[in-house]
Order: sequence, then C-alpha cells, then structure tokens
Amino acid sequence: MDYAASLEYLHALGWELRAGAKFELRQVAALLAELGDPQRAFAAVHVAGTNGKGSVAALLAAALQAAGYRTGLYTSPHLQRPTERIRIAGEEIAPAEFAAAMTAAAAATERLLARGTLPHPPSFFETLTAAGFWALRAAAVQLAVVEVGMGGRLDATNVLQPVAAAITPVGLDHEKYLGATLAAIAGEKAGILKPGLAAVSSPQTPEAAAVLAARAQAAGARLLPPAEMLGAPVMDAEGRFEFRARYRGEAIRLRPGLRGRHQVENALTALRVLEVLSDRGWPVAAEAAAGFADVAWPGRLEKLAAHPDVYVDGAHNPAAARALAAFLDEIGWRPVLVFGAMRDKASGEIAEILLPRARAVVLTAPGHPRALSPSALAAQFGAAEQVETAADLPRAVARARELATAAAAPVLVTGSLYLVGEARALLAGDGRG
Repeated sequence: MDYAASLEYLHALGWELRAGAKFELRQVAALLAELGDPQRAFAAVHVAGTNGKGSVAALLAAALQAAGYRTGLYTSPHLQRPTERIRIAGEEIAPAEFAAAMTAAAAATERLLARGTLPHPPSFFETLTAAGFWALRAAAVQLAVVEVGMGGRLDATNVLQPVAAAITPVGLDHEKYLGATLAAIAGEKAGILKPGLAAVSSPQTPEAAAVLAARAQAAGARLLPPAEMLGAPVMDAEGRFEFRARYRGEAIRLRPGLRGRHQVENALTALRVLEVLSDRGWPVAAEAAAGFADVAWPGRLEKLAAHPDVYVDGAHNPAAARALAAFLDEIGWRPVLVFGAMRDKASGEIAEILLPRARAVVLTAPGHPRALSPSALAAQFGAAEQVETAADLPRAVARARELATAAAAPVLVTGSLYLVGEARALLAGDGRG
C-alpha cells in the first residue's frame, strides 16, 4: 500500500468500536505476535492518565533524545494526520514509512482472518498501535515513550512490559467506557501497573490516589511521587514557567517549552521518571533532563497566528478546562473563544468554567459526526456578553479575529481536539493527510 491507500484502509476500520466487539488485549496481542512481537525490540516507558499524559510523554521523549538515545514516541489522538502519532528521533514518521508499517499490519491481519485466529479485523486503534510498534522496531529505537490511548487496563498499548511508567492526573472523561466515578477511572488507569514496575504518579485527588495506591500494592508495583520543586516557579510574559527542581541529588533549572502552570507539574512527573530510568540502567544526565526547554506539543496552549494572537488548546473535559481557566486567570487574558465540542463531552460544565473568562464566544462545530451543533451549544453559553454561532471553523475564526482586533484581545480555539486539528490546518496551512 502507498500512503493514500494506507489511510483508506485505516479509516475503513471506523473510529468507533464495532458492534459486538469489546475492549480486550487478545486481538492486539495476536496481531503483534503475527508481526513478530515488535514491542519486545525496545525498552518502553508507559504513560497513562486523563490530562497531561501527552505532555509528559513529549517531555520524556525530548529529554531522552537529548541524552543521546534513539527515541521513539507513540501518542494519540492525532490532530491532523495519523503520522503525528509515531515520532522517531524527534521527527514525525514519513508517509512512506507509515505506509510500510500499515502494509505489514494489514497483511498480518489478513493472515489471521484466513486462519480463523481472529473473528474480525482489529479496531482502528489496535491496528494503528501494532503498526506503530512495528515502525518503532523498524527504526531501531532504543527507548520508546508510549502514551495510553484510553484507560489503561484494556488499552491496546498495555501489551508492553515497560521499564518505567507514569500516571498523570486522573479526571472524569470517557465515562461511557471507563466508569462514572474517579475511583472507577483510576482503577482502569492503574491497569498499566505490573510487578516490579516503578511508576510515578502526578498529584491526584484523594479518591484517585487511594485507588492507585491500593492497585500498586496489589500488583507489586512501586508508586513514586514527582520530583521535588525547589522554590517557587516564575512565569514569563508568554505563560511559560522557569523553576528549580531536585534531580539525582542536585538542583537543576528547568524551563519547559510549554505554557501553563500545569506544565510545571507535568515536568516534575517526567523528571522523576528520568530518575527511575537512570536507576534502571538508562542514565540521563542533568543537562539532558534540562532539555525540556526544547519540547513542543501541538494543540496545547499553542500559538498559531499573530495580529491578533490566535491560540489553540484541546481542553475537552472539565479538568483540562480548569487548567486552561487557571492559566487565563494567571496570565490575565480575556480571550474571544471559538468553541466546539463532541456530543459525548461535558460541554455544559466546560462552558461554566470558561464562560467567565471569555470576552465573547463564537460557537461552531468540528467536522466530525459526533460533533455537537452550534445551536445546541448556544443554550449553554447564553449568558456571555456576546455569543454568536458560525456554520464552520473558517467563518468562526474570521469572526473571532474581527472581535478580538476590536477589543485588543487574543483568540482562543478550544473545546475539542478535532477542532484544534482543523484550526492548525487552517492557520498553519499544514494538511498533509
């Protein structure tokens, strides 16, 4: 298959779990076995959580790359194209390499179906995970940082036997699949804990912390706190923080290249994981650990344009919205919001959190079948000083820029990672596939 055919094959699998199927590891394990178990060819760091896990994964990959390791990074979801999910030595996988990985996964699937080993093709995420691991092996990476897709216990990535792990803050999201309480969701995230594994846990709510601690003890895993911060962090005019932290007995200065106070917490979690790796035979010098400054993570308080400034942030659940609101309060911005959401998200609660921080709101919908219509959103944002609707994102951004220019305010596109991906394509002109 060429790149276009590989995308067609992948999308034909469908975004949702097919009727009658269920989350389990049997399918992806069979597919990986048919591919020669590529996940055993490299050491892995496994990152679970509700919010911040992508940022922690990106921070870890940047530091490991700076330490001289040939590093892979597997994340989800993508914002514009599936190749974003697989990065080798800091670079997004090339379309031809992606096509080769998908070709191998598709051929293995056909063999399994022909033998009757599998009753139906693996899901979109199972197939992409198997292809991703195949690509990481083909690229001869030494260490791979792998982000959990959803949950942990039954996530396709949980076939790994990692050398270290992290669990970022647990919050309410994907309740249809993971459970309606923090305790239930924490239990699913804790499913990545394995005997002998050292896992770093970000600060958690008491409810989630209790579950993680109990599950770690039951699994025979060690749960560790983040690295210690020394003194108070200092924010610059762009919303990035500089601070000192203790790393392997010495004080080092960090300045993550990501905006928001919550990135301080993510950096401290990643820093402690680097200590675990150093103890496990993958040494990372303090200078490399300070390589957090070089990290970029698309769609997370990312600036896309100027005059007026346009930012995007994928705050698609209440916890992420609260982190975004805290950032806006601290930096003193009152933006014009461009907001869109999926039907299965807590858009009403997110609206309550962000509404007081908005100068005006332009409601729209990402181009996705599960998107909530602008008119349905309007009822949830009706108390804003100014609320408008737009049929699509280009018109929403154009109107928001007009309002922001008149008010000397920034524009913030948020509410959905799908919407953020469309905004990046629109404003960066980067739409490879």
